[in-house]
Amino acid sequence: MKLRWSLGMSSVLLAVAAAAACSDDPVGGTPDAGADTSVTPVPDANVPDTSVAPDAADAAPPPDFTAAELAALSALSPLPALPPDPTNAYADNAKAAELGQMLFFEKSYSGPIVIGSDGTNGGLGAVGERGKVSCASCHGGLAMEDNRSKPANLSIGIDRGTRNALAIVNSAYQPWTNWGGRFDSQWSLAPTVAENPRNMASSFLEIAHMMYVKYRTEYDAIFPVKLDPDLDPASTSGRFPAVGRDGDATFSTMTAADQDIVRRIVVNYGKAIAAYQRKLVSGNSAFDKYIAGDKAALSAEAKRGAKIFVGKGACVTCHSGPTFSDGKFHALAVPQAGPNAAAADLGRFQDVPGVLGSRYNTNSAYSDNTNTGKLTGLAQDPSQRGQFRTPTLRNIAKSGPYMHTGHMTTLEEVVTFYAAGGGDPGDAGITKDPLMKPFTVAGTDVADLVAFMKALDGAPITPALLQDTSKP
Repeated sequence: MKLRWSLGMSSVLLAVAAAAACSDDPVGGTPDAGADTSVTPVPDANVPDTSVAPDAADAAPPPDFTAAELAALSALSPLPALPPDPTNAYADNAKAAELGQMLFFEKSYSGPIVIGSDGTNGGLGAVGERGKVSCASCHGGLAMEDNRSKPANLSIGIDRGTRNALAIVNSAYQPWTNWGGRFDSQWSLAPTVAENPRNMASSFLEIAHMMYVKYRTEYDAIFPVKLDPDLDPASTSGRFPAVGRDGDATFSTMTAADQDIVRRIVVNYGKAIAAYQRKLVSGNSAFDKYIAGDKAALSAEAKRGAKIFVGKGACVTCHSGPTFSDGKFHALAVPQAGPNAAAADLGRFQDVPGVLGSRYNTNSAYSDNTNTGKLTGLAQDPSQRGQFRTPTLRNIAKSGPYMHTGHMTTLEEVVTFYAAGGGDPGDAGITKDPLMKPFTVAGTDVADLVAFMKALDGAPITPALLQDTSKP
C-alpha cells in the first residue's frame, strides 16, 4: 500500500534539505562527506495508517493518459548524457575531476569569518577565524544545496548571501549558472565565489599559492604550464605577493605577465571544480522508470499530478525537456520575502552586465572556445527585470527551500503560488511573464502535483564523490 503524502509529510522531508552552484550572491556563491542521499518517508501523525486501511485517494484508479499527454511526458525522460563544454578543455578529464573534488572541499584559503556561529545559525566558526569555508560548506544537502544555514533561505559562508543557493546535482546540464545567469559557464563561477566577501573572502594570489603548496603535483600532471616555483612562499623573488585580489592595488604591482600567470592558475582551479561537478549527475527516478516501461513505478497520485503537469497546470511549458528546465529566465513576481532578504533583486537585469563585463566569460582569452555564440546579442534590457532562471525539478523534493529568496519551505507553497498565477509585481518595474497564468486546483490537485515532483528524485550520487579528499 502506498503512503499518502500530506502537507505535514512534505514539511518533514523538506526540513532535511536546502544554490550557483555556490551562493548566488549577485556580487560574485555543499555535501556532508557521508551524506545519506536517500529519503525515508515518515508518516504524518494526522494521516491514517495505510498499512491497515487504504487511503481513499490512493485507492482511486490511476488516470489514463491520452496519446498527447503520454507524448509530452515521454519527452521528459530519460536524463541524457551531459552536453559537452567546449569552453573547458578539462571538462571531462578524470584527473581534473579528482583535483576538482579536492578543491571543492578545500578550506585553507578562505578569509576571516564575518558572521560567526552562535550555536543555532549554522555558522562555520568564530568571527575572524580563517580557513573555515569551502565550496562544500554551502552545498551539503541531499541535492548538494545548503542544509546547514539557519534561517535556511539565505546561506551563511563568510557572511550571509543574498539569494538561496541552488543545488549542484545535475547543475552541469544548465547553460547558465546561478539564478540570474551571472556566469555563462560553471568554471567561471568558482574564482568569483572565492573572492566574494560574502562567500569565501579569499583572493587570486592566495589561491595560486595554495595550489603550489598543496596541489602542485596534481596540477602539474593535468595542465601544460607547470606552477611557477616563485609561488613557493619561501621564494624571495617578490614576484607574487601573498595576498591580492584580481585588479586590486597589490595585484596590480605585478607585471602583466605575472598577473596572467595567476589568472590562468585560478581559471584552471575553476575548470577542475567544474569537471568534478560534471560527475554529480542523478537520473533514473521513479518517473524515468515509468516512462521506460515500469508501470508500477508511479503511484496513482503521481500519475494524477503528471496529468496536471502537462495539462491544466502547463508546468511543462517552462519545466521542459529531460532536465525539467528550459534554461531560460522568467519573471514570476516572487516577493522579496523571508529573513534577511534584500529589499529588491532584479535578477537577470542586474546580472547581465556582470557576465558581459567579466574577464572570464566564454568570449574571453581564458575560454577554450570563444565561438559558442552564447553571448551574441545579449544586452541588459528592462524586460529582464525580476527574471530568474527556471530551476530543474529533478531532485526538487531534496533541494528546498524554494525560489531565489528561499522563503518557500514546502512544495505545497510553490504549487499554490503558481496556481495563483505568481505574485504581484507591484511598482518594481517588473513585467510578469505572460506564461504565468492561474489555474484551478481542487480536491487532491496540490498533493498530486507534489507527489509527481517527488517522483522526480533520482538515484543517489556515488558516495565516493561526496568524500572530503582535500589535503591536510
